[in-house]
Amino acid sequence: MKKSVKVLSVLLALMLFVSGAVFAGGGREARDEAIKFSTPVAPDHANSLSAQKFAEDVERNSGGRLKVEVFPANQLGEVKDVIEFLMIGSVHMYIGGTSETSLFQPEWGALDCPYLIRDYDHLMRVARSDVIAELKERMERNRGVAILRADMYYGARHLTTSSKEIRTPADLRGMLIRAPDQPIYLSMVRAMGATPTPVAFGDLYMALRQGVVDGQENPIPTIYTYKYYEAQRFIMMTGHLVRTNVIGAAARWYRGLPDDLRGILDRDLEASVEYSNRLTLQQEVEMLEELRRNGMTVIQPDIEAFRHATRDVHREFEREWGAGLAERVAAIR
Repeated sequence: MKKSVKVLSVLLALMLFVSGAVFAGGGREARDEAIKFSTPVAPDHANSLSAQKFAEDVERNSGGRLKVEVFPANQLGEVKDVIEFLMIGSVHMYIGGTSETSLFQPEWGALDCPYLIRDYDHLMRVARSDVIAELKERMERNRGVAILRADMYYGARHLTTSSKEIRTPADLRGMLIRAPDQPIYLSMVRAMGATPTPVAFGDLYMALRQGVVDGQENPIPTIYTYKYYEAQRFIMMTGHLVRTNVIGAAARWYRGLPDDLRGILDRDLEASVEYSNRLTLQQEVEMLEELRRNGMTVIQPDIEAFRHATRDVHREFEREWGAGLAERVAAIR
């Protein structure tokens, strides 16, 4: 199945290439391009809603010289595939996690260390820090992907299970918990006491419904918009990750835009991120109540026990990231 999905993704990239979506080396006017913008989340998720707002603002403020097509819910492929499409020139922009981005520049994985980011305010300071500026520069130099924003709040991630409330890491022993197929997440879930089970994001709902896994971890807006409450009874407010999404662009296309159009894109993207962040913070509160109304039991676990259990996860990756990167992030005030 994975092989066939990969083949379909490659075919999609080639179709986009042939159909005239190519912007690398084509010598086309910016106003002739339809900017393909991929998001991984549902159309009613704050990140996708903000991408749609961005599309509307860009078309209006550019007088129609730039048009943006938003493809939510991984319609163009999983985030890893979409980043590859940016690199070959068939997609212009993407929203995606630091974990998927770390598959191309490992240091981004440091932002997915459990309990490293303290809260929303700390996340915003980190996202706008010199540390992230360095990672952006490396990503563009090494991969041809310009990270335009690293401050799109995705939410605090919490654990859910189908049949058992979890208070401490010991309660997870023997349970299969879905994790994104990235090393940092697999190590984190293992350190939390469970057996990590990779499941693609697009397959997660059915994996929960069919009992392939006992639980998963995601932010409240994702849990609600994807209706995981239909297969999960308990939500543990672990808050083990305070997560940002990045917005990346094909650097050759982005740098090749006329200054005025690039300025419009930058300003509208800033407004879009601010809108998304406000909405996500609001949804975290409102949608938790909706999860309760849909039958989920909210559990306050032993946070310190989870923090202690995962305290050394970052050390497994220091060889890839460089020693001290996680500590630099934690030290940002």
